[in-house]
Amino acid sequence: MDILKRFLNYISIDTTSDSKKSDSPTSLGQRKLAKVIMQELKELNVDNLYFDNDHCYIYAKINGSSSYPSVGFVSHLDTSEDERGSDISPKMIVDYDGQDICLNDNCLLTVSSNPDLKNHIGKTIITTDGTTLLGADDKAGIAEIMGMLEHFTHNDCEHGDILVCFTPDEEIGMGTDNLNLSYFNPDIAFTVDGSVLGELSYENFNAATANISIKGINTHPGTAKDKMVNAVRLAIAINSSLPLEIPENTENYEGFYHLEEISGDVSYAKMKYLIRDFSFNDFEKRKKKLTAIVNELNKKYNNCIELNIQDKYFNMHSIIKNYSDYLDLVFSAIDEVNVEPIVIPVRGGTDGANISQMGIPCPNIGTGGHNFHSIYEYICLEDMQKVVEILISIVNNFSKFNKENVNIMR
Repeated sequence: MDILKRFLNYISIDTTSDSKKSDSPTSLGQRKLAKVIMQELKELNVDNLYFDNDHCYIYAKINGSSSYPSVGFVSHLDTSEDERGSDISPKMIVDYDGQDICLNDNCLLTVSSNPDLKNHIGKTIITTDGTTLLGADDKAGIAEIMGMLEHFTHNDCEHGDILVCFTPDEEIGMGTDNLNLSYFNPDIAFTVDGSVLGELSYENFNAATANISIKGINTHPGTAKDKMVNAVRLAIAINSSLPLEIPENTENYEGFYHLEEISGDVSYAKMKYLIRDFSFNDFEKRKKKLTAIVNELNKKYNNCIELNIQDKYFNMHSIIKNYSDYLDLVFSAIDEVNVEPIVIPVRGGTDGANISQMGIPCPNIGTGGHNFHSIYEYICLEDMQKVVEILISIVNNFSKFNKENVNIMR
């Protein structure tokens, strides 16, 4: 099936995940998309196909020679709730001329804000109509993996086992919560969930969430001396005590504290922070700093502040650094299809971060998409086709070497 047809079919299904729910999947649309993909996989006659009906995971496998490393690919079914994901009306710009793109009368995709558009002159660009996200994150990844599977089911060539997993609710951090390693346990895996063509990411943030609740004491302000404890003011004091290492001031390998939510009044206030850092040592220091600030205020205000810090995921590099031979094969695979590999640290997390912690090294591959989670999301059709070539090249490269000739640490 043509990759464009697949992609347009996938994005027509609203699979927005719902962070207010805890059941997996959190939206019925993910099951609807899974049903479509399962039918396509049946038509491809893959060797092993399993649908986890309880949690909405799809597992597929093409059997190969056990002499070669087994390779896995992962993409997620859901889309972000940051923008509407229903009633998507994609726009096709064929033979793009390098100019700004009008999404609608009130919305312009500009070259000045999106300089990568210049790399797609003469190609086909798929955008939104400026009212929804597009869904390339991560339905482009699914379409590209399906294109790779179609190649290997229609071409008789020697390779190791090829395993695929499509996960639910990745956008809300639940993508690997119910992953079954009995069905997905390759020697190395890749999330196909990145952005620009040629992207290879094997580093990501260490991540924690800090929830703070503050119980104040409210009394009449006219007689409040030595009595009132203003919860909102203490919340402000906590935030003011942190360095201005915030998302809007940081880039590349710089970590941050992100005040994601704050609400309250004199009697009660609550805050939510995201704590991020590539360095594990600096990550721990950030958590300790926030803890120390709260402890100092608690000494002064009779333990009225409660802090709960929960680790969410860790830097995949701590695992992947032991697989240098594998990374060399990936760089070669990208280069061999005339694409320049681009190493980009993930300023966030992927399913691959958690899969790596499970013992399966799982770097991230770019899908060719841009401006994820946004009404300005777009993707180049030719880049999607090129990603399929990259995935095929990765499998082929891993099939050139016996397992004993590459660095397998597992």
